Amino acid sequence: MDTTIYIVRHGQTEWNIEGRLQGRLDSPLTDAGVEQAKQLAQRLQNISFDSIYSSSSNRAFSTALHLKKDRAIEVNKSDHLMEMDFATWEGRKWSEIQDLFPEELLLMNEHPERFEAKETKGETFHDMQKRLASFIDQILKQHAGQNILLVSHSITIKVLINYLRGGNLKYLWDGPDIHWASLYEVGFTEDKTKIFFEGEEILPLQY
Repeated sequence: MDTTIYIVRHGQTEWNIEGRLQGRLDSPLTDAGVEQAKQLAQRLQNISFDSIYSSSSNRAFSTALHLKKDRAIEVNKSDHLMEMDFATWEGRKWSEIQDLFPEELLLMNEHPERFEAKETKGETFHDMQKRLASFIDQILKQHAGQNILLVSHSITIKVLINYLRGGNLKYLWDGPDIHWASLYEVGFTEDKTKIFFEGEEILPLQY
């Protein structure tokens, strides 16, 4: 049976505008973020979703409610879909992080496979990949042959898509930028996984 998973990033938030790292902390959607979610909801209105899952963060859950519209299904919150835990970095502006932790930030951006979270005291990308791999495997077993909507965060989605393309974290940042309320569509058959970003097919990584 074919299973399709639609993966969406939340709409723009106040901290996005301020240039602050959110992680497990939160800030509300801006008016623009709400409009982004509503516009995406229009694009998805003819898709019959069997289940909707959202990160437990309010910015993702609020986006999911806009995407749900009048469908008679619940939005299930899951901590597995939450953004990367940056612990001590959260709430800081990216410019401040650059000034205070330049070496670890550079390592995160240039060599994510070697990022050890020594200064953030949070998650590594390996930690994230493990939690997302177990979650997606559970979803595929539980919802075989269905259409599933997941609403999450930029880095979480990067790690998940990278896992579905092969899982080598060295190539984590390859691929398109994940803008607010942007959409991946992933189709699963018995022998193949096809990934599309806003209609553009994303091929598996070649190592």
